[in-house]
Amino acid sequence: MSPSLLDPGADRVLSRVVVPDPARRVGEVRLLSRGNAVVVQTLLSTKVLARVVGEIRKKEDSAWPQGSSGRADSERYVSALEALGKNLEFRQVTVAWAERRLRLLIEFVADGDNAGVVLGSWDGNEVDGAFAPTTRDATTQLLLGRDYVLRNMRVILADSFHLADADLDRLGDLGPARTVAANTPAAAAADAPAAIPRPVPAAATPPEPSAAR
Repeated sequence: MSPSLLDPGADRVLSRVVVPDPARRVGEVRLLSRGNAVVVQTLLSTKVLARVVGEIRKKEDSAWPQGSSGRADSERYVSALEALGKNLEFRQVTVAWAERRLRLLIEFVADGDNAGVVLGSWDGNEVDGAFAPTTRDATTQLLLGRDYVLRNMRVILADSFHLADADLDRLGDLGPARTVAANTPAAAAADAPAAIPRPVPAAATPPEPSAAR
């Protein structure tokens, strides 16, 4: 993956939201500009990481069902995410539960030529109710299909910010994800018009016999 896609030095936060909601806060989803690239970044900080990753798998399975064009990319992403989550939990196994808050980093990144997913861990503080990462360890880089990455950027933003796809531009410049077809295979199937049944010709009715003369 291009080094420019990995360097957070020039990151500029365009929009951020707590997920899934302020009452059950497990992380933030943020739309960033990174030089010429756009980034949909998820920062998780939770004691129940396995459960959160399980919810991500459910959403991926729903958006990219078996046999769909992005299914293989989705499987690679979720499998890598699950492996990283288990690794983070293993590292924290001796830490007291009260302090055992695992911090996982997910970035869907794209510029005009490249697209991929970055996974890792992060550390930092909370400032005015928002996460302020100070360090990040990008341990996994996945070169996935460009169409999958761009479309999933829009899916993640719409789900996290509770916006319709048509309203995502209000969050900031979506870069190469601005004009991509947003519908996942599952959404496209749901939106497809139902087949209109053709009328069945009525069976021919034999003429009634004439009255006897």
